[in-house]
Amino acid sequence: MYNVMIVDDEPIIRFGLKSSIDWEKETLQVIGDFPNGKQALEAMETDCHVDILITDIKMPVMDGITLMKKALDINPKLKVVLVSSYNEFEYVREGLTHGAIDYILKPTLEPETLLKTVQKCVSKIHEEQNIEMKLENAERTKVQASHRKLELEMKKILLKNKKSIETEDIVSMFQVPHNIILIKIKEKDKVDEEFGFLYKSLIFEEIQERFYMETDEGVCFPIGENELVCFLRKTTDSLSLATSIKEKVEKETSIEFIYGYDVIRDLHDLVSGYHRALSACRRHFFHHEKDIFKYRPALEKDVEALSVKGLEELLLDSNEESPGKVIQERYLLWSGETMTQANIKREASNILKALFLKKVELPVLMENLSRIDTSSTLEEVYKSLMDGIEVCNHSLSNINSKPNTDNELLDKALRFIHAHYTEEMTLQSVADHIHISRNYFSILFKRLMEQNFIDYVIDLRINKAKELLVETSMKVYEVASDAGFNDVKYFSKLFKKITGHSPGDYRSTYVK
Repeated sequence: MYNVMIVDDEPIIRFGLKSSIDWEKETLQVIGDFPNGKQALEAMETDCHVDILITDIKMPVMDGITLMKKALDINPKLKVVLVSSYNEFEYVREGLTHGAIDYILKPTLEPETLLKTVQKCVSKIHEEQNIEMKLENAERTKVQASHRKLELEMKKILLKNKKSIETEDIVSMFQVPHNIILIKIKEKDKVDEEFGFLYKSLIFEEIQERFYMETDEGVCFPIGENELVCFLRKTTDSLSLATSIKEKVEKETSIEFIYGYDVIRDLHDLVSGYHRALSACRRHFFHHEKDIFKYRPALEKDVEALSVKGLEELLLDSNEESPGKVIQERYLLWSGETMTQANIKREASNILKALFLKKVELPVLMENLSRIDTSSTLEEVYKSLMDGIEVCNHSLSNINSKPNTDNELLDKALRFIHAHYTEEMTLQSVADHIHISRNYFSILFKRLMEQNFIDYVIDLRINKAKELLVETSMKVYEVASDAGFNDVKYFSKLFKKITGHSPGDYRSTYVK
């Protein structure tokens, strides 16, 4: 059983959340509900272990974001779900940045939505437990155990910006200069769409294994969902080392990465050096054609983004029916590196708001604003903005003509997916089949199915594989192929992450 805590200042919302789910059926139990963050935190601090925290954002005494941060300090493995209103998107974004798993909207809260969100949390807990089990099995030797301990300590130092470092192994390690290389996934949203959210962790595990096979003079570990950091004793030129690591990584995977590097002089430079490597990676935003970057001070000036109102006036003053001319002018300004990434994204979002706020359905607009916000390059920001305009125009035409169009499109797509999921299938191929753009289909599918397209297809393929393992005597590579997986190694790792069993163990367990 996993423990759930509910926090909301409205009694009716707390009651609704508690009564919406058969908690025991989901192997969960609600151990308490509280009207504010302060009371909830006090309960946690008195040895009340919580696995899943469902909390409102705006509350008296202590708000949900503050509660989440303090609760994660107590239990870093805690899974947090935020409950918000439509006008709290900035708070939601902050919460997701600091580690919340997901959010649910009060005005549209349905038992099915809450159930799927909670199941997502449980799935994440299981995934982490499986990863921990794998690590325990893999780290039987003294060297492996030492690596793991060092990784965890360094991860805490970097994520918490600790200035005082007393861990003996780390103090000893940084008596001499080290290269730091931050490896960051390029186009992370596209990777999620094409391969599913579990794929990244599998790739990072392979890179980590390869790193330790080739050197014992450094440490390498994931530091977020999309980043992996390497520290190596400075015995070679940093650029040569970054290039060498890039070549080895690219042999392992088809995913593209960004590499930011610098030199850490000593122990006191550790946290600053990590932030310099992060800053180096951010240069990719303006230079999407490159992928290896040395740290240098930022060139951007503090030019503010135009407000929604300012853009509305600018668009109104334009003599053109299309906003293209105004957008091109802003794009030229963005390209000059005179604005920060944050201000460029803010201005692009404001353009979309100026054009469509209060005209299209809010979830459609929010999804497209989110795509702009998660864009990793200036080119992506521009493309996300133009795609967003296309999607919103499409949505606007549906509102003005045929209200059930989206559901009809989804039904047609699902029939095609279920008929062909064991064959090679992409987001683009399904979008082409129902005659809409890839971007619009991606948003439509996620909005109506509450799941990414590729994760839905993977679920179908894994279920097909389960069926074939139990009902046939086919070899594992044959099962993988017939279920729609081209790579049996990837299939086996993915199957174990999702089911907790290797394909062979699953067959042994369920074949009577």
